[in-house]
Amino acid sequence: MAHARTTAAGVSLEDLAQVTLESIGDGVIRTDSAGRVDYMNPVAERLTGWSLEEAMERDVTEAYQVVHESTRRPRRNPIELCLMEKRTIVMPGLFMLKSRHGDEYIIRDSVAPIPGPEGQIVGAVVVFRDLTRIRGLEQRMVYLESHDTLTGMLNRQELEIYLEAALESARDQGLEHTLVYLDLWEFKLINDCYGHVAGDELLRQVAERLKAKIDQRGLLGRVGGDDFTCLLENCSALEARAVVRGLQRAFREFRFNWGGQHFEIGLNVGLAAINASTESMAQILKAANAACYLARQGGRNRIHTYVTDDAVVAERHGRLHWVQRIRTSVAEDRLCLYQQEIRPLKEGGRGLREILVRMVDTTGAHLMPGGFIPIAEHHDLASSIDRWVIRHSLSLLERDHASGGPVSINLSGQSLGDEGFLEDVLGYLETARPDPDRVFFEITETAAVANLGRALHFIAALKDMGCRFILDDFGSGLSSFAYLKNLPVDILKIDGEFVRSMESDPIRRAMVASINQIAQVMGIETIAEWVETEATYEMLRELGVDYVQGFWLHRPEPF
Repeated sequence: MAHARTTAAGVSLEDLAQVTLESIGDGVIRTDSAGRVDYMNPVAERLTGWSLEEAMERDVTEAYQVVHESTRRPRRNPIELCLMEKRTIVMPGLFMLKSRHGDEYIIRDSVAPIPGPEGQIVGAVVVFRDLTRIRGLEQRMVYLESHDTLTGMLNRQELEIYLEAALESARDQGLEHTLVYLDLWEFKLINDCYGHVAGDELLRQVAERLKAKIDQRGLLGRVGGDDFTCLLENCSALEARAVVRGLQRAFREFRFNWGGQHFEIGLNVGLAAINASTESMAQILKAANAACYLARQGGRNRIHTYVTDDAVVAERHGRLHWVQRIRTSVAEDRLCLYQQEIRPLKEGGRGLREILVRMVDTTGAHLMPGGFIPIAEHHDLASSIDRWVIRHSLSLLERDHASGGPVSINLSGQSLGDEGFLEDVLGYLETARPDPDRVFFEITETAAVANLGRALHFIAALKDMGCRFILDDFGSGLSSFAYLKNLPVDILKIDGEFVRSMESDPIRRAMVASINQIAQVMGIETIAEWVETEATYEMLRELGVDYVQGFWLHRPEPF
């Protein structure tokens, strides 16, 4: 009589194997040599919906119905293949198991032959693992990689893939598409006043409304902040305008409610056609964005269509290019300092140097400030340039500590209105610790008057550190003398327009004389700028002006 093999604990190996099969997390189905079920573990019963009693001696394909995950078509039977070829079959990829009760599970499986005592194949065993949850997580990760988490729309990266495909079809098949760029009116106001929670809720509501109105007509994306896009395929710019007008009509009825307030939300829209002549995906995004900017400049609920010879859009592109150049120059230290002498006219007077800034382009050429400072001021970049100039100027003062005289550093009006700017400047001064009487800050009269409260606070804080102030372009404003008594400046710089023409214009000469005389009475020194001839120089000496500056005396040179 044959005895069952046992473990050291006296448990039969057959019983132990049975317990193991019933305990593992994978589904296990065993068949005989004809492919009929003779065993299923509990996991297999749960996933197939068949009990062992119901499935016993049935063909395995009745209980174990598996199709391709993507096509839902039946696959070749791996159990039959295993029994026929007498080898283990591992099916590559993922498949779908269809339960008897209609449930579906994503699985990966393998089939191995069961050898008998004499080497013959007596059956097969199928082992399969439920990957439904993992697959769901994978799909969720894929979704998050391609969609904006707040609105559920395509993110910029995924939108660019569709734009590339649209561009290819335009070139290869002659199709025309339109990219619509949408900007929300009032978003910044709501976000600033009520915070990001309100801003996010507004974006969600807008996204839902856009999805409902666009439906299947286009691919919606969010490319940042309150900027949305819609790719309308096989749609000309003219047809796109009709779609956009429908959107704008729908949004006229929309009111965003928050904190007891009701806000009317407008849409400004830029349109850019995608056709065989479109250069690149980046170009079409820039064109649509620039067109949207121009729509916004026109007011609420405007539409602007980009055309290739659109001079206004081209100018906008140029400005955007300059904005990027300015940011890069500051970040990469591609700015440099120049200096221009401010010469004393009176015996024993101590001269100054005005510090000027230049941008260094990729060829090494030095660009004049008139080409980039106005753009920097318009796009809120002037403060970052001022910070760079102050840091590097103070560093240079440290290096020529023994021999250098005082310097004058220009500040933009924007910096006076920047709440964090004063704190940064105080920090730079604490770190560099220059001689206090060597640092002058130069602010324009217009900026000082426009930000009078901030200017007074700014001047007082830096004068406490020992710095002094020059009021530039004095006389250019209409209220100069009225404000002068309230501004604790040390030197007035007389507007160069008066100085340059004083030789030929007696009225201008009288104005320069008046400004100088009043300043002297108030104990304030004066600088006359734009001195371009010897005759002007001599006139200023006769008038008793304290300092002169201009090309006739000294052209700016690298510091």
